[in-house]
Amino acid sequence: MSFKTDNRKKKSITKNLGFAIPQILILGIAIAVGVSGLMAASILGLTGSRITRQELLAKAASYSGITKLRSLLNDNTQGRLFNYFWLVDNCSDKSSECDSLNISDPTNQYWADDSWCNDEENCNGRQKAPVCTPNDDYSWTNEKQIVENLFSSTNYVGNTLNNSERDFDQAFNIISTKYVGTEDSGINSILIEGLSIPKNSNKISGSNKLRVNIKVNSETSESGFGFFSAGEDNADKTDSLFIGNLDITPFNTARGSIIWRMNIDDINQCGDFQKMANAENASLPRNNNGGIWIQPINLPKQPRLKKVIDIGTLICTKKKYEEINSNCKLSAGDSPQKTYRIYSLFSKGVGSKFEVSTTDESKIILEIMGDIDISNGGIFCHKNGSESCGTGKPENLTILFKQKNNPKENKLVCNKENNYGGVKFKNNYIYTNIGYPIDNDRLPGHSFLIDKTGESYQEKFGAFIYGPKTTFISVNQKNRWIQDINTSNPNNTGMIITSRGSYGYILNNVNKSVEGNITNLILDSDLTLIPYGGYQENGNNLEIIGIGQKVSEMPSGSQFSSTNNDVFLIFDNSTSNYHLRSFQVNNVNRLNSSNLQYGYPRSFAILDSKNSLNDINLGNSLDENALANNWLNAFGIDVIEQSENYERNFSGAVWVKNLCFDATGDKTWQFSKEFVDKLVTWHGSNFNWGIKYYRGKSIILWDTLRDFKSN
Repeated sequence: MSFKTDNRKKKSITKNLGFAIPQILILGIAIAVGVSGLMAASILGLTGSRITRQELLAKAASYSGITKLRSLLNDNTQGRLFNYFWLVDNCSDKSSECDSLNISDPTNQYWADDSWCNDEENCNGRQKAPVCTPNDDYSWTNEKQIVENLFSSTNYVGNTLNNSERDFDQAFNIISTKYVGTEDSGINSILIEGLSIPKNSNKISGSNKLRVNIKVNSETSESGFGFFSAGEDNADKTDSLFIGNLDITPFNTARGSIIWRMNIDDINQCGDFQKMANAENASLPRNNNGGIWIQPINLPKQPRLKKVIDIGTLICTKKKYEEINSNCKLSAGDSPQKTYRIYSLFSKGVGSKFEVSTTDESKIILEIMGDIDISNGGIFCHKNGSESCGTGKPENLTILFKQKNNPKENKLVCNKENNYGGVKFKNNYIYTNIGYPIDNDRLPGHSFLIDKTGESYQEKFGAFIYGPKTTFISVNQKNRWIQDINTSNPNNTGMIITSRGSYGYILNNVNKSVEGNITNLILDSDLTLIPYGGYQENGNNLEIIGIGQKVSEMPSGSQFSSTNNDVFLIFDNSTSNYHLRSFQVNNVNRLNSSNLQYGYPRSFAILDSKNSLNDINLGNSLDENALANNWLNAFGIDVIEQSENYERNFSGAVWVKNLCFDATGDKTWQFSKEFVDKLVTWHGSNFNWGIKYYRGKSIILWDTLRDFKSN
């Protein structure tokens, strides 16, 4: 056994020795190949490392160029304008798209917008950037020159060091930038070339081209939020804002801006914005808190409405308000939100009230198809739950105006001729050859008049008001007398109202018939509408106080025609006298629910010529005036004198076509950060609306277009 074992061991050794030679050969070959590889790498390194290094230097230079450009255009230091260059196309003379250097001026670039131009000739659209800069420390000329410097020459990376042993310099050329997108967001595509240049030569030893697409987003800062917005289209210009002596008060150091939406064609048109807005006596936010910003930034679309409850026209007299289950008292109940559609809303006369109750858990949207008129002692009472009037939070009530007609000929604007403010008609359009039915686009847009917000300084009206085609008016008439619609006189059912910024009337404030509730507009004897407040360029500066119908014999001793059955009580601002004036009715629209819904007038009441047959001068006072009282009684008109000092205190935000206050009486507007936050939570991020700052953020494409060469 021992012998056999030894023999097996010898055989095993013999076999192992047999494989030793091939393994050594393989190892030798591997070493030889390795050495050859090292030799080849070394040989290639003598020629190739120089090339690779130059390529890497060029690539790094292009990266540096992208970083530098993005840092510059993202500079949103207070008042800097660089961010608007994200929105325009630029190119150097190295670009195949340009013959020479071409740096765009953002103020000469426009967003296409048909509604903004509204068929106006030579309208390019809405300006992408404001011509009038908010900070005098910076100008478009300086900002454009800095951007131009990046495109006009080769930009070296870093500083040249004395006694440096560096063989190559790095540089980059920005060839072009191109923006594709909207006002809210888009992509800026940048073409850049990185260069490697021998230190002692101007020859390029390496280049690296990149196409980089950067996502550009817009942001609205806290100070940029627009709690005021005025201006609907390009034709509105400076006529759309009259601030007067309004005291604007930020709550808890809130920040916000007044956005005046208009194009400015020339920097020479920029001036004192406060003076342009007739706000020399107003208290406005500080310049570093937004102030007045002139730029036609796009308004968000109206929020989508669901489960709308249609309640028609509301005439909220004292009697109507006191009725059980009156629609003049609205709430959301247990629902988180309710939406009501109102054709037109009138709360006029002492004791008249329209009441809305909201809470953080139960919000309300009012969709208004026509006009709102809160005047002559009427109140819009917004309550927080069951608390008192004026406690309602503005972020819980939204008022949306949904206008159907598109005014083209008769333009309603702010009256900027005197301190009384209010509105006027820019065209002073004459309604001849009216036709039946009238083309309703010949009528001005709808209006929201409110001349009183409460009985005390603590009461205020708070809401978010959205009406790009609507005019907001808060002024007091100079006349102190109003028609008393709360009497039991059965003949006293008519009511003077404000519709489309002008005087009108309804026939019956008691029943709900279409004929009784539809609006009728009043024309003077020159066939022009009479704006609320009475200012007319044709000299017919009238305020319409009341409407009457003959109910008894007229006083004797005058030439007033006995055939005149219908009259208006008028105050003439030019003479400070009161008059009764007869009128004639001309139907202009069909009597139907559709015209009622959209606030289209049934008729024009045209004042008769001012002569002894059609006009009675009642003197300059209605108090203890026997003659005046006899004439008023003959036409069933009861009047009362109203208070001279109405409280006007507002909160929230208003985005409208025209924002028209006056420069008389005390009035305040309060805005807060809490309002903005909760408005955005309710209606969406688009309603964080105001001055936009653009930032190039994420890189969504990084495409190397290598064009490498060496010398």
